[in-house]
This record gives sequence, C-alpha cells and structure tokens, in this order.
Amino acid sequence: MVWRSEDPQGSEAHKIRWELPQWTRGKVLDVGCGPAKPFDHFIGVDNNVDAHLFGIQARPNIFIQDAGKLDIFAGNSFDSVFSSHLLEHIEPERVPEVLKEWWRLLKVGGYLVLYLPHEDFYPKVGEPGANPDHKWNVNPKRVMDYMKELKFWDLLENQERNEGTEYSLFQVYKKTGFGRNRELWNEPKPSKTCGLVRYGAFGDLMQASSIIKGLKDQGYHVTLYTSPPGSDVITHDPNIDKIYFQDKDQVPNPELGSFWDWQKKKYDKWVNLSESVEGTLLAMPGRTQFLLPPKLREQMLNRNYLEFQHEMAGVPHKPNIRFYPTEEERKWARKQREKMGNFVLLWTLAGSSVHKTWPYVDNVVAALMQSHPDIHVVFTGGPDCQILEAGWENEPRVHKTSGKWTIRQTLSFIDQSDCLIGPETGVLNAASCLSMPKIVFLSHSSHENLTRDWINCYPLSANHLKCSGRGNDEATACHQMHFSWSTCSKDFDPECKACQEQTCTEHTVTALCQKAITADRVTDVLNVILEEHFRKAA
Repeated sequence: MVWRSEDPQGSEAHKIRWELPQWTRGKVLDVGCGPAKPFDHFIGVDNNVDAHLFGIQARPNIFIQDAGKLDIFAGNSFDSVFSSHLLEHIEPERVPEVLKEWWRLLKVGGYLVLYLPHEDFYPKVGEPGANPDHKWNVNPKRVMDYMKELKFWDLLENQERNEGTEYSLFQVYKKTGFGRNRELWNEPKPSKTCGLVRYGAFGDLMQASSIIKGLKDQGYHVTLYTSPPGSDVITHDPNIDKIYFQDKDQVPNPELGSFWDWQKKKYDKWVNLSESVEGTLLAMPGRTQFLLPPKLREQMLNRNYLEFQHEMAGVPHKPNIRFYPTEEERKWARKQREKMGNFVLLWTLAGSSVHKTWPYVDNVVAALMQSHPDIHVVFTGGPDCQILEAGWENEPRVHKTSGKWTIRQTLSFIDQSDCLIGPETGVLNAASCLSMPKIVFLSHSSHENLTRDWINCYPLSANHLKCSGRGNDEATACHQMHFSWSTCSKDFDPECKACQEQTCTEHTVTALCQKAITADRVTDVLNVILEEHFRKAA
C-alpha cells in the first residue's frame, strides 16, 4: 500500500492530467468533477456530496443528483467521458447501470476514461484510513468484469499507478461499435522508440515528414505529437507508427512544457520541433529577434529550415519531404486530370499568413489562356481564396477548386500536375522533392531558408526592396512572422478610396515583397518551363 494519510488529498484527477489529452479531445463530460476539472473544455457535473462529507465544495458546470442518471444529455453526444475517483462511491450492484449510462453518452470512437483508487495501493473498505464512503474495492479485473456487460470496446490503457502520491488504476476504453471486446493495452512494446512533437500548419508537417523518414531509417518506432488541421497531411505517412492527436490549445500553451516533460519519459528519444522554424528562424512579434536591425536579423536567422530540423533530430540532412496519398486518392486525382489538357498548372492562391498572396495572378493566367490553348490552370486554396478566383467563371480551362477540394485532394493532385506555382505554402512544400517544376513567391523566407535544396525550383523574391522588415534593402527577406498587417508592409494607401474598396489599380493591397515580383518575371519563367515541356512532348 502506498497511500499515506499525510499526503495531499483531493484533486486526484490532476495527478493523471498529462495522461489525458489524447483521450479527451472534443466534447468531454467529467462525471464527479469535484472542485477543479483537469481542463477547462471539460463539462463538469457533480452532486456536491463531498461538501457534506468532507467540506470540499464542488464547482461543476451542472449540478446533478445521480451520476447514473444523466438523461439531460443526449446519447452518442460526447467524444469522451472522464471520471476520477467516483465509481468506487457507487454501490456495486449499481455500477453496471452507471457504466451503461456513461457508455450511452459516448459516440462510437469515443473514450471512457476511468481513474480509480487501486485496492493494492489504498486501504480496503473498512480498513483504517479508508474513505468511509467507498462501497467496493477496485482492481483491474473487477472493473473489466463490470465492463464485460457492455459490448464493443477496446481496452487501450490499463495502468497500475503507484509512484509519487498516486495510488490508483487508470483505464481507457474505446467504444468501437462492432466486433468483440479486446484488451489491446498489453500488446508488445517496440524496442526503440521516439516521440516527435510538431504542431503547426500544412507546410510545417510536410517538412516534418523528412525528419520522420530519417528517424524511421534509424530504426525508431515513431510517435508524432500533432494537432489538426495540420495533421491532415500526414495521416497516412507509412513512417509514422502512431499519432498522438491534440486539439489546438487543448493543453494551454504555458503548460506545454510540463506536458512534454511528462510524455518524453515514455521514449528512448524525444525530438521537439515546436518553434523549430517559427520563433527560432522566423522571429515572432514581441520577441527580441523581431526588433533587431534587418541585416543583423538575417545574419542570425538565414539558415535552412529543413537542415536545422534534421540537426535538431540528429538525423542526416537528406531532404525527403513527401505526401502519401491513399490509392483511392490517387484514383480520384487521375480522374480529375482526365478532364484537362496536355499541360496542367496547379496554382496555390494564398497561404496562411497575410503576406502570402501574389497580386498578378489574373494577368499571367489571361496571357496563358491566349497564347497556349491547351493549358489548364487549377486554382486551389481555402474558402477565403474563392474571392481570388472571381472573374474566371466562364473559362472552362480554369478550374476553381478553392474551398472545394480538401487539402489531401489538392496534395494528391500534385502528381498529376505539370507545374506548381504559388507563395510559401504547404502545397509547394509537399512538392519540393518531386521532379516537376515549381515557381515559388518568397516573402518572409529567403532562398537559403526554404528553397535551397528543392528540386527543379524557380524561387522568385523581391529585389532591392525597402520595407519595415528589410529596412533600406538590407536583407534578402524579413525573417519575421506576420499575423496581421500591423507588422507587415502593405501596398495600400489609407487615403485612397479605391484601396478601401479594393478596386484600386495603382495599389495591389498585398505585401510589398509580393508586389515587387512582377508579372513579367513570372511569365518569363513559365515560358522556359513550357518550352521545355513541349519540347520533350514533341
């Protein structure tokens, strides 16, 4: 027995807090939440009986009378049901019906997460020191026996926890909705493991695919810690053995360090690529590097993003960025290509930051439509990019897919494209190690930062630019993160009514670094690519 009366009592759930994130995403019900929920997004319910028994005031979102009667909630409405040190307070004959009620609330694919005092580590009912309100003694087999009255689950975690001030059993059941009950928690563990952290946008995860391949080549079983929507682009990467999903801000940013410290003990190797580019080689607003003179900032930050991440992970710098479509996605992409001509240009209209939009798309596409009757252009981007597609409704050779194709569909179509063009985006990153030509509009990154090792790439950047980030043409890029126009120089006149109405022909209302890449420069590169393409096809 490891329980000690002199140890801090209460807030048991917080002892297991950093085990919870992967099992408690989305809509979570905390049954018997007590004075404090592990995470703010949990919906806490409690009957406040501890206020009468022990003077501990519960602070639920909703007061209830009975943990086994939760008909205020619809069935199949929660992604997770969590309960800490409650079930042992319920009479044994009622436990099956209570579990059945909690199970009713779960969606198929959801998780029942239980944290209970273990009889081997805590006084048994009636023994000195035992909680007088406990009704039965908890052990793993007894809980599983109760769960066997329910159907269609996988037991994923079955931890007997007795280190520090813990004296508990931790179990996680996944509601499968079909098949037989399975105990998956005791499957053999891999011998050489690595946990890798990479949150971020599509491009960040695409770059991480190269590091993951390097770790896999070293023989590691790789677990990737990541979050949607960026994770969408790597969900079928064969080099990833397991994905630990987290929702955005599910673990509050100030507490990520504690979460990582807890998790890294589970692996032979721990690689944290969080802020390996943003915040390290791209200065963040409010930090010292952001305010440095442009020339000095470039001296510090003008390093290759991918090479730096390979060095952080301790793997050789062999660029191997790759997107892995499913066979169904490949078939879909080929079917789309069958509708198009002999040359298909995949054009990414905008990226995730304000400066990742190039203003002369219409000029170049119009010229292409006139000079090359067999060229098809596929516009792609998020829903916000649909406004950039306006005006091409009556041109059958221009395919407007922004907000219609998913990111995985767009990336699957890369292999069917003859050329890619666009700003610094995940789509361009995904094609960086492929052979088709690519035209990239660089903005806050330099050629050294991003495109130095890309295959068949034509990086275009502003020459002789004066802006807040580059100073008086002192740097090749600003090396800064921009989340709004408050830190980025925009080609905009606040006194110009046409600018305000976005109809101005003099000002582009885009970043100065993008305006400075002229349509003529892009057309010249495209002509070289087209000439080579049609020469090979002849």
